[in-house]
Amino acid sequence: DSSTPLWDYDTTQGDVLSVAISADGEYIVAGSVDNKVYLFDKDSSTPLWSYSTGDDVYSVAISADGEYIVAGGDDNKVYLFDKDSKSPLWSYTTGDNVDSVAISADGEYIVAGSDDDKVYLFDKDSSTPLWNYTTETSVGSVAISADGEYIVAGSFAVYLFDKDSSTPLWNYEVIGAVAISADGEYIAGSGSLWGNRVFLFGKNSSVPLWSYETLNWVNTVAISADGEYIAIGSNEASERNKVYLFNKDSSTPLWSYDTGGYVYSLATSAGGEYIAAGSGDYKVYLFDKGRSTP
Repeated sequence: DSSTPLWDYDTTQGDVLSVAISADGEYIVAGSVDNKVYLFDKDSSTPLWSYSTGDDVYSVAISADGEYIVAGGDDNKVYLFDKDSKSPLWSYTTGDNVDSVAISADGEYIVAGSDDDKVYLFDKDSSTPLWNYTTETSVGSVAISADGEYIVAGSFAVYLFDKDSSTPLWNYEVIGAVAISADGEYIAGSGSLWGNRVFLFGKNSSVPLWSYETLNWVNTVAISADGEYIAIGSNEASERNKVYLFNKDSSTPLWSYDTGGYVYSLATSAGGEYIAAGSGDYKVYLFDKGRSTP
């Protein structure tokens, strides 16, 4: 209800590249250019713990109950933590930078995408991947359904997997970010061969339900837990960057809003009532789904 932060924390040594929050809002995890993973309780700006990796931490994720934290970055490793200890439960070394990580709601399954052109799936109890799949190029974005049944990865194409097989259920040639609804029914993917579209898929087909063309690159996508609402951030042109909101039933945006900088990150609440955006104009924006005014 207020734009005044409850607290903030200064890493002092570099950009914060990724943040995530548990479903109940109790725990916040952050990854930074100071090579650290931080875990916070919502009631204090003093970290519960921090852990120093070997390089920039590009991506972090947290299970719904906050029990498990996953992180990845430029030291080529995927890390899994229990919230009660800064010592990793395990780590796994990929062949290149880890660009994106995600975790199922119960923390049982972890997915990672790497610049070694691979998607990795792990069970939380082992650092040995359940499987990996080699794509045509770097895997810059991954997501997983709440129950861990479906995994989506963004590379030269959008790939959809069932957790029990490394053979994709289908793929579709786009380039960019991906997101999946909690039940795995809907997948959003950004980009095209020219990077200026957003696509919505149903899990049963690689034929898009719809697509929408923006003026320039689509940087980030988010989808509500029920799949009803899709938000995208686009770099339309110099000093003209947009947040768009769609309903799953139409490719016509419900609204759009011009930010003052590149839209780097988006998140939606479970029901899609609220949309948060982080922008290169040094601002965080909070929207209600019913209107384009923050």
